[in-house]
Amino acid sequence: MSDDVEDIGFALQRDVERLLRNFVYSGRSASHFSEPAFAPAVDLVVSDAFVRVIVELAGVPRENVRVHLEGRALEITGRRQPPQEPADSHYHRAEILFGDFHRVVELPWVAAPDQVEALYRDGLLEIRLVPAPVAQETQVPIKHHGIE
Repeated sequence: MSDDVEDIGFALQRDVERLLRNFVYSGRSASHFSEPAFAPAVDLVVSDAFVRVIVELAGVPRENVRVHLEGRALEITGRRQPPQEPADSHYHRAEILFGDFHRVVELPWVAAPDQVEALYRDGLLEIRLVPAPVAQETQVPIKHHGIE
C-alpha cells in the first residue's frame, strides 16, 4: 500500500471519528446523560441457604439508592448525578451513564423480608437474602459500613 493511500485512510478515519464524536458527545447527549433509566450491572450468587446480589453503583451516593422486595422480585432504583463541568468544556469521550437507574432481579425463590441485609461500600451494593415460606413486600434499609 502506498503512503498516499495510507494517509488518505488515516485522514478519513480521523474525520469519521471527529464527526461521530461531535454528533454524539456535543452538549449533553441523551446517550450519555440518559433520561430513560439505565440498568446497572448485577451479579447473583446463589446457594441453598441464601442469595447474594451485588450491584455496581460507582458514583452513586447511598442516599440516592432504593431497594424494594416483593416476593421473588428485588427492585433497585436510584439516580447518578452528572458532574458539573465548566461551560467552556466538552466531552472528548463519554461512556459513563448518568440519570435514573432501574433494575429488577428475579430471585430463585421468595425471600424473607425480615432477614434482608443491604450493605453499600466502595460503589458496590450487596444485598443478602434468605428463602421465606410466604411472600411479603418490604422496603430494605441500606447500611454504609454497618451504619444506617
